[in-house]
Amino acid sequence: MKEKIFNNLSLKIVSAVFAVILWTVIVNIYDPNTSYTFSNITVQLVNTQSLTEKNYTFEVVDGGKISVTVSGPKSVVTDLKTSDIAATADLSKVTAFTDYVDIQVQVVKDGQVLNNVEAVPRTSALKLSIENRDTNTYAVNVNTTGTPANGYAVASTTTSPTYIKVTGPTSLVEGVASVGVDVSGAKGTVNTQSDINIYDSDGNIIANEELEMSSETADVIVEMARTKTVPVVVKTSGTPSQDCVVAGTSLSQTSVVISGQQEALSKIDNITIPSSAVSVDGLSEDKTYTFKLTDYVPSGVKIVSDSRLQVTIKISKASTKTVHISSDAIKIENVSSGYNAVIEGTGIDVIISGTGTILENISATDITCNVNAAGLSAGTHSVDVSVSVPDGCSVSGSSSVKLTLSAKQQETTVDNSSSQTQQTTTR
Repeated sequence: MKEKIFNNLSLKIVSAVFAVILWTVIVNIYDPNTSYTFSNITVQLVNTQSLTEKNYTFEVVDGGKISVTVSGPKSVVTDLKTSDIAATADLSKVTAFTDYVDIQVQVVKDGQVLNNVEAVPRTSALKLSIENRDTNTYAVNVNTTGTPANGYAVASTTTSPTYIKVTGPTSLVEGVASVGVDVSGAKGTVNTQSDINIYDSDGNIIANEELEMSSETADVIVEMARTKTVPVVVKTSGTPSQDCVVAGTSLSQTSVVISGQQEALSKIDNITIPSSAVSVDGLSEDKTYTFKLTDYVPSGVKIVSDSRLQVTIKISKASTKTVHISSDAIKIENVSSGYNAVIEGTGIDVIISGTGTILENISATDITCNVNAAGLSAGTHSVDVSVSVPDGCSVSGSSSVKLTLSAKQQETTVDNSSSQTQQTTTR
């Protein structure tokens, strides 16, 4: 056996070396298979209209970039580049019950699909986030920033278009609070074209390419007008409930800024809330009224500042104080010509109701009393006394006085010159 192995040993060795050389030559000639993995391949989306036509919007959540392993002849595989790998996802395959779509890959070299290689994606499916598309209509607001020239304010704004439509994923459209344009530093009439912005509820601009506007610009006209600051006056009517008084009136703002033509502004000295609108009848506790100041200005005049006014009537339990008013402090009005008028007695006692703080400081000099003698003839008459007291007080009960009217005596004029002549004649 041993002899057979070592018989012709040199020939056997030469044969083995020749076989190895031959195998190497055959391998290089017949091109064996190999594989290579290509990374960062972008998946192209096809038939996207199949979703958009159904009023859906979508976003790629996972699988937008993938790795692909290509197997095939070494001479072919080693000559490939990343750009030769085509990965696609057909969105027409998506249904309402799934948000995944299979990824198909091919090797395309010089415009030809290579069938002698195999391409296998490491990620087999694309994951989508799909939701409904929605459209809402919004008025185009004009946001003016900056400080107008002194004595001027924005009187009116107009835009074209007046309204626009915003379309996009429902979740994004629901976050839109308003749309508008910004006009900065307007100090006179502005006529310009401006970009339309989308705003959220906090006034921040929403910049998202998934939101589409029916118009991205608007023609804007901003007109300026003169301004004037005027006080707010509130009048009241009625009487609070028994033992209560009006302790004061509180206003949310005591003056407002109005704008308009100079002629119209010159006729307005204040904005008055009439007494018919603020009744204190029967009140036993505080009450707040709310008014729109725009209801109390003439046409052509605009409220520039806050147009909402709150009026709070403060009610307090009343205390009383008696103040003596002397006769000579009571004014007599409308005495007929040819009569003298005199108030009999020492005067009257007036009972004042009010809050403790006001009553502590009130005196006779703060109270106005008068009587009306119109139509009265000679003689003594009982007449009512009209009493006026400071705000926050009221008069309890009524008072009257005796008023005596008497005819004035005619004066006799003595002619001194005639008297002297008469005396000379007598002598």
